[in-house]
Amino acid sequence: MTEPLRILIVGAGIGGLSTASALARIGATVDVIDDKPEISVAGVGFGLRINGLRAVRDIGMLEDVLEIGHPAPGIDNYDADGTLLSTMSYGTRDEGLPGCVTMSRIAFLELAARHARDNGCTFRMSTTVTDISQHDDVATVTFSGGDRAEYDLVLGFDGLHSQIRRDYFGERFAPRPVGGVAWRAGLPNRRKIMQPIICQGYGGKIMLTPLSEDLMYMVLTVAEEGRPRYDATKMAEIMHDRAVALTRGSSFLSDALDDVRHAENVAYTPYSTVWVPYPWFRGRVMILGDAAHTMTPYLGSGAAMSIEDGVVLAQELAKDQSLLDAQLEFMKRRLPRVRAVHERSIESMLEEFDSVTDETYRARIAHLRHDEPIANEYANRLLQMPY
Repeated sequence: MTEPLRILIVGAGIGGLSTASALARIGATVDVIDDKPEISVAGVGFGLRINGLRAVRDIGMLEDVLEIGHPAPGIDNYDADGTLLSTMSYGTRDEGLPGCVTMSRIAFLELAARHARDNGCTFRMSTTVTDISQHDDVATVTFSGGDRAEYDLVLGFDGLHSQIRRDYFGERFAPRPVGGVAWRAGLPNRRKIMQPIICQGYGGKIMLTPLSEDLMYMVLTVAEEGRPRYDATKMAEIMHDRAVALTRGSSFLSDALDDVRHAENVAYTPYSTVWVPYPWFRGRVMILGDAAHTMTPYLGSGAAMSIEDGVVLAQELAKDQSLLDAQLEFMKRRLPRVRAVHERSIESMLEEFDSVTDETYRARIAHLRHDEPIANEYANRLLQMPY
C-alpha cells in the first residue's frame, strides 16, 4: 500500500477517537464523523486495566491518561453490613503500568479528540452516512449534507445502536437486553477512598470508584426486566431507594446514599449486548468496538476492547499485505480474545444478580469471600495476554 490509506471513522467515542490516532500514526489520512453536535458521552467514569493502558501507550496517550486518571490497585468486596470479604488485585505492575486507572469519561474523550487532531485527523460533527457504494478499489461515501468522498476503508465505531451495523450487517445483530440495569451518579468522595469498593446486596451491588481525592462515582446494578421509563425529576430518589433496598437499610455506605438524593447527574442504563460473529467486515466496511461486541461492564474492559481493536487494526494495516489480508489477520487476533471477555462479562453479571433470597445471598457472600479472588485472577491473566 504505497499511497496513504484514506479511512473514515463513524463515531467519535472512546474507540473511534483512539483508533483515529492509531491509524494516523501509521500514516493514514483519517476523517472522523459523529451525529452529535459536539464531543460528549453518557455516564460518569470508567477504568482502564492493564490491557487498556497498554493500548493507550501504543498510541501515545499513556502519560496524559495517567495525568487525568486515578490509579486503583484493587477492589475491596464487602457484604451489605460492611464486613470486608476480600480484596482483589488488578494484577502486578506489568511493564511498569498500574493495574487499573479510573477517570472521567468526558475527560478521556476530550484528551483523545485532542490527540487525534494533533495527529492530523479531521472532524465533522452533526454528520451521518447516508450511503456507501463499494467498488473494487474504493468505497464512495455519501454524507447527510449531500457531499461525497472516497475511502479505502470505512469503520463503524458508532456504538450499541450502530447505524453502520444495521445498514450493512442486518437487523439480526440488533442489541439484546440481558436483564440488568445500571444507575450511575457522580458524588463527593467524602470517604477519600483510594480504590473501588463493592458492596454486594440482595440482588445486585453498589460500587464506589474514586476519580480523584474529591470526586467519585457510584454505580448501582440490579436485575430489572423490560425498559421502564422514569420521571427525570425523581431519578436521584429512585436510585437512592434502589440502593437502600439492596442493603436492606444497612448503615454501611449511608453517607454516600444520602449524597445520591442530591445528585444532579443520575444516569439510568439498561444493559444490552451485541455479538456479531465472524467476520466484522463486509468488503471495505468494518464494524469495531461496541458496534461489533457490546458487553456488560463486569470485567471493566468494554472500552479497552474498543481501543485494542483500533491498535490491532493499525498494526495489521501497517504491514506489507492487502487490505483483505489485514482484515483477516485482524479477525484472527481479535475474535477469540474479545469472545472470551464478552462471555465472562455476562457470566459475572448473572452470578451477581442471583442473590435475592437469604439463601442465595449467603451463597454469593461465600463465593466473594473464597472463590471470587480466583475468578478475578483469571480475569487479570486473560486481560494481560497480548492482543
